[in-house]
Amino acid sequence: MGWEHEAETVWRAQELYCVDRLSFEAVASETGVAASTLKRWSEKYGWQSKREEIAKAEADIRADKVLARAKTLKALLDKPKAEMAFAVSSLETLAMKEAEVARQNAARLVTEQAPALSIQTPGEAIAALRKAIEGKLTLLLTRPENVDLKAVQEVQKCLALVEQLEVAQEATQPEGKATEGGLSADMTETIRRAMSGEL
Repeated sequence: MGWEHEAETVWRAQELYCVDRLSFEAVASETGVAASTLKRWSEKYGWQSKREEIAKAEADIRADKVLARAKTLKALLDKPKAEMAFAVSSLETLAMKEAEVARQNAARLVTEQAPALSIQTPGEAIAALRKAIEGKLTLLLTRPENVDLKAVQEVQKCLALVEQLEVAQEATQPEGKATEGGLSADMTETIRRAMSGEL
């Protein structure tokens, strides 16, 4: 007799695989169930077809939303009416909220998948901060739906901060020598604020 799993575990695994579209390995990591068991469940419960059906449905919903936004906006432009303006405003607000949630989820995944850093010097901290900002910029460029004025401004501020830190770092160290020792309290706080989006 094999190891028995509770029904909730099976359905949670199905949701992670079909809805969140994680790999078997990622689902195994999340649920503690072996990938080979997940593959058996996938065959038994038809996960692959469910996954494809859900992906198509989500794509259709996104397309329908875009078309509805375009149609509603066109109707407002053709015949301005208060109720149509309210509908356009509501659709645009919903779209902005969805984009923000998607951006936060993507950022959370990047953070969770990032390896732990060992930062010992100011130079290492600045390099890590630059790499994090470049990662965020790459995420924005590869997912245009996440680009908005706020996101662009955040990246711009962070890049300017990194440049200031690099200039200050170069000015405080002798030529050709790396700075030894830990981070100053000011630099630690500045980096913390930049990484949390407070700057």
